[in-house]
Amino acid sequence: MEVVVDNSTTEAEARAWLNEHKAEEQLSWPQLGKLTDVASSTLSLFSTGKYGGNNQAVATKVMAYRDRLATQAEIAADVPTVPEWYETATATRLTQLLRWAQSGKIVLIVTGPGIGKTRTAERFAASDPNVWLATMSPSTSGVATMAIEVGEAIGLGEIKGSPQQLSRKIKAHVRGKKGLLIIDEAQELTDKAINELRGWHDRTGVGIALLGNETVVGHIESRKSALAQVSSRFSYKHVQAVPMVGDLDALFAAWGIKDADQKTFLSRMAALPGALREVTNTLEIALMGAMGAGEPLTLAHLRDAAKQRHTKVGVA
Repeated sequence: MEVVVDNSTTEAEARAWLNEHKAEEQLSWPQLGKLTDVASSTLSLFSTGKYGGNNQAVATKVMAYRDRLATQAEIAADVPTVPEWYETATATRLTQLLRWAQSGKIVLIVTGPGIGKTRTAERFAASDPNVWLATMSPSTSGVATMAIEVGEAIGLGEIKGSPQQLSRKIKAHVRGKKGLLIIDEAQELTDKAINELRGWHDRTGVGIALLGNETVVGHIESRKSALAQVSSRFSYKHVQAVPMVGDLDALFAAWGIKDADQKTFLSRMAALPGALREVTNTLEIALMGAMGAGEPLTLAHLRDAAKQRHTKVGVA
C-alpha cells in the first residue's frame, strides 16, 4: 500500500513553528536565513504563505533547523554546568598585576597552560570599557596584522591602511583614556610587533600587559639587543609554571568536590600539563557519565573520564 505524505500539513507546521520561533527569540529574517540556509526574503514570504517557489523544500530546511535545536537542547540538558567563575589565588594575583599595568605600566605575565591566565584577562576586560583584550596567533605576528587585530579589539572595526596609518589610528583611540591593552598569546609576535606596542605605550601612556607562555621569556632574553627598549620598560615580570597554593581548593569548592580520594586523584592530575583546565575537562566528562547513569560522582567516573581523554594520572 502506497503511503501518501500530506505536504501541505508539513508546510503549515513548519510555517507555524517558524513564526512562533521568530517571535520568541526575537530574530530577524536575515538571522534566520543564516540558521536555516534559506534566503531571508524567501523565508519572509514563506512565513505568510506567499512564496511562489518550492514551499516543500523550504519547509524541509525549516524543520531540519527545528530538529537541530531540539537535539542541541537534549545534549545541553545532559552536560554538567561548568562554574562560570571562581576566584583562585592565581586569578587574584593576576588581577592585581593587570590593575597595576592599567596605571600606565608594561607588565609581562607568563604562566603554564591551564592555570587561568586567559579567563582572568577576559573577566578583567569585560569589567572595564577601557580595557581591551587582543589575542594573537601566527597570522597576526607582524606589525600590520597585529595592529589590525588590536584595532578590532578596541572597537575600531576592520581598520585598513599602512602600518603607520594603522598605528596612528590606534594611538589616537587609546590616548588619554587611562586604558589597558592586554595582548594574549604574545609569544606569537615578532620583535618589531613587540617594539610597536612599546611605542604605543611611550606615546600614549596606555598600559600594556603581555600574556604568554614560557617561550616569551626565552625569546626576550635571547633577543636583548633587539628588544632592549621593551625589556627595560617591564614594570613587573610574573612567571608561574604551576597553580598557586589554594587554586585547587577553589576549584573543588566551585564544583562541590568533597571526597578525599577524588581530591587526591584530581590534585595529581593538576600537576600535569594543562593543570586546572585538564581537571575541569575531566570533571565535565565524569559528571556527564555519572548523570547519564543516574549516579553520584565517584572516583571510578573520574578515572574513566581520564582514560577517555588519554590522561595518565600516576598512583601516589
